[in-house]
Amino acid sequence: MEIAVLDKPAGILCRHNTGTACGIYPERPEACARWHCLWRKIGALPDELRPDRSGVMFSLETRSPTAEAPDEACIVGRAVEGAQAFDSWEVEEAFAMFAREGSLPVWKVSGRDVILVSRGGGNPAR
Repeated sequence: MEIAVLDKPAGILCRHNTGTACGIYPERPEACARWHCLWRKIGALPDELRPDRSGVMFSLETRSPTAEAPDEACIVGRAVEGAQAFDSWEVEEAFAMFAREGSLPVWKVSGRDVILVSRGGGNPAR
């Protein structure tokens, strides 16, 4: 993801990544401190959904991934290396699980393509 304060563009590994951790973790910027990888936070997500294995990063975000939608807490699944990552049954089931849970909007993002999967509040996207 893009992190402006670090001059880190989207799709590029952060220069502070040590290979096993964040090299500036105690001093990391607020954007990093607020970001939550859901694979690490939700025990129900299997190893196959680890971002480096599935090609999708699921995160809890405080802003919608598109300017056309209101800023609100949401779940975003971002394809790391292309939309084909959305085709695996594990990834499809993860999106379905987040949509069934229903409390937050769920988005699919691949590059500049943004798709609303579920509006949250129990309302599927149409």
